[in-house]
Amino acid sequence: MSGLLDNTQSRCDLFQEWLEESRSPQSGLETYENLMSNASPEVRQHAQECSDCRDAAGDIVALRNLVREFEAAPVAGPWFAPRVIAVINALEAERSRASAIWLAVPRFAARLSWLAAVALLFTCTWMYQRSAQSVEPPSASAFASEHLFDPPAQPATHDDVLVSQNGSNR
Repeated sequence: MSGLLDNTQSRCDLFQEWLEESRSPQSGLETYENLMSNASPEVRQHAQECSDCRDAAGDIVALRNLVREFEAAPVAGPWFAPRVIAVINALEAERSRASAIWLAVPRFAARLSWLAAVALLFTCTWMYQRSAQSVEPPSASAFASEHLFDPPAQPATHDDVLVSQNGSNR
């Protein structure tokens, strides 16, 4: 059984060598039939018997056709690459300028927050000292004269009522 496998393996190796040495046609697309028409009768018979070698020949034909399509593509001029690199560099410079502006914001924000904290501290201290100076503690006599349940003092004359109402309208 191993003799049969060795014989098949050697025939597959010969077929692979033939595929590597075969040339593609100078013009037009290559087909499997054109490829096999240039082969010896032994190689053609092996391709008919071995599906792996037939698939390999089909892959070679497809690959050669793809390469031929890429060869037909227009070639860029000698100044194409430098122009593309210049455009890429310009776009990167523009993006770095935009990002540099945003990188300055956190540094400015940190300084601004420290400045606001110091200003708030000074303002609170000033207001506390000012309120402590302006408010005098009430004396005990002020509490004694005012009672919660005493009626308000009545004006002595009607003129006093008119004057007090006139003062409240302003």
